[in-house]
Amino acid sequence: RRPRSQEKRKQAATTEEAMLHRTVEAIVHPDGRIELSEPLIVAGVRRALVTILEERPQPLPLPTDDDAARFDAALRSAGLLDNTDDIPADLHLLSDAELDALWARNPGGTPLSEIIIEEREERF
Repeated sequence: RRPRSQEKRKQAATTEEAMLHRTVEAIVHPDGRIELSEPLIVAGVRRALVTILEERPQPLPLPTDDDAARFDAALRSAGLLDNTDDIPADLHLLSDAELDALWARNPGGTPLSEIIIEEREERF
């Protein structure tokens, strides 16, 4: 019979080993790149086994209006999204030509963000 301290160490090692063995779903791309379905944090370098399944991955579900409302509410509660009701309806993303024009008139290192703010002030 082993002394108690050896049994406790063996039990602790078995518990730690069980915690380290886990299965994580991933997608393997044709170029060999592996995309994990969730973040993976491990303590130090670990060995992994990759099993390639013959089935194709299921497409991700498209977000629903309900998802959009939840995301919107979460961003607003975190202070990351302001009220968008005051954004003019004719506001559009800048085209490549408009961006090039902005860069061309960048006066001696004025940050682009300041130029955009000035242009927005001129519109309102």
